[in-house]
Amino acid sequence: MNILITGTTGFVGRHLYKKLAEKHDLFILVRPSTDYKEVCAEHIYIFEDDIEHLAWYLRENHIDGIIHLASLCLVTHQSSQIKDLVLSNIYLGTVLLEAAKSAGVAWFLNTGSIWQNYLAADETDEYNPVNLYAATKQAFLTMAKYYTETSPMRFCTLKLCDTYGPGDTRGKVLSLLKGIAQSGKTLDMSCGEQKLDLLYIDDVVEGFICLMNSLNEGTKSLRPEYVLTSGKTMTLRELATIYEKVCGVNLSINWGGRPYREREVMNPYRGHKLEGWTPKISIEEGLALFNKSGGG
Repeated sequence: MNILITGTTGFVGRHLYKKLAEKHDLFILVRPSTDYKEVCAEHIYIFEDDIEHLAWYLRENHIDGIIHLASLCLVTHQSSQIKDLVLSNIYLGTVLLEAAKSAGVAWFLNTGSIWQNYLAADETDEYNPVNLYAATKQAFLTMAKYYTETSPMRFCTLKLCDTYGPGDTRGKVLSLLKGIAQSGKTLDMSCGEQKLDLLYIDDVVEGFICLMNSLNEGTKSLRPEYVLTSGKTMTLRELATIYEKVCGVNLSINWGGRPYREREVMNPYRGHKLEGWTPKISIEEGLALFNKSGGG
């Protein structure tokens, strides 16, 4: 297949690109401000706000489908960042859909996160955004609804749980745990009762491939969105204990040393698990690989 991908400079994007490049012809889209020097891609398209030219590029290269990973994720935002959130999470995706519709692209695989959904105490099914980032991601789905209603393009969103693996520089919790294991410093954390759902990057990549193939085949029973989940949740405290056991270290953590975030998600959004895909790497195996590789 000929596939256009955005977000290949990110953690998930780098791993997905490497795997897909083994069997498919890949075209990456970047913006002028993107530093893509480390992306070893043959086909790079720099999008400079010319939607008609982008549509021409998609037609010229016979693009079968688009995998859209690019986004701006901010747990909290400043007022000066609102424009960037809208441009990254709504405008870019809408531009891609407009060009894809014009070019007759068959399918569009969008990427989301389970952390877009804030579950209140009663855990109702009504959508409730965690933060402004989540609201912009949800707004894009409304935009996409218009394009799926007015074209034969197949569209699906894959919501990811927490991902980890080698080469992860995002400063997430496992990187913090590894840092204090190496330095011996004490880390202030919340009380640690929030539940986490983690997937090793290899399983995440296989999930994308599974859904991509279903979209390409035109599977009629596909839902509008799926969740990639390990199927097992653990509290932050439990994760720290597992990390200590697997990696043979002692972690100095001051539990309760910092408050929970505003609108802290205590229970991950469940949604519909992706059919035809099952994670293969347990948290214990994943942590061992993460620690051995030097990831984070």
